[in-house]
Amino acid sequence: MSAENSVLHRPSGPWHRAVLWAAVPGAIVAAAWITAGRALFGAGGWLVPVFAVSFGPLLLVVLLVSAWYGVKDARRHSPGTGTSTALAVLHPVTWLLAFIFGMLCPDRIDGRTVSAASQLLGYEFVGLSAGFGNTFGILTFVAAFATLLVAISQARRSARRAAGITEADEEEFERSQSSYEFLD
Repeated sequence: MSAENSVLHRPSGPWHRAVLWAAVPGAIVAAAWITAGRALFGAGGWLVPVFAVSFGPLLLVVLLVSAWYGVKDARRHSPGTGTSTALAVLHPVTWLLAFIFGMLCPDRIDGRTVSAASQLLGYEFVGLSAGFGNTFGILTFVAAFATLLVAISQARRSARRAAGITEADEEEFERSQSSYEFLD
């Protein structure tokens, strides 16, 4: 077996495999939810078309690319291995934050500000929804981009390991490059 075809081993359980399989559907549902999910509760107003061309597609692309890198990484590991523990946590956290953002995101309908949460819990909750909606929107995208960066990093790391490049090799290369830069 050549170094390029090396199979890597990583501990993996049912949760790791389930999150790997749910990454693409989770990305689609999360993006659809933040775009128009609040309409299910009668809170879909003028932000639905705005989110349909902005936040929804952005979240979808970021999470789909994360899923793609996660699958690339998982394929380099022994059969039946799911995603890494980091991604098995980051994906669901991102989906949860997207759900909360969709519930709290305020929208305007007939001149009134509403949210899915205020439709469920009462109009007096709209102020809290507006206050926390932006925070959860930011947290959703921070988590999504963190998921993407971790997925890219792990896919690159597993590609190097599958090619037979060890951490010691990388450190030695870095030292040799820095010593040449010092001499220049």
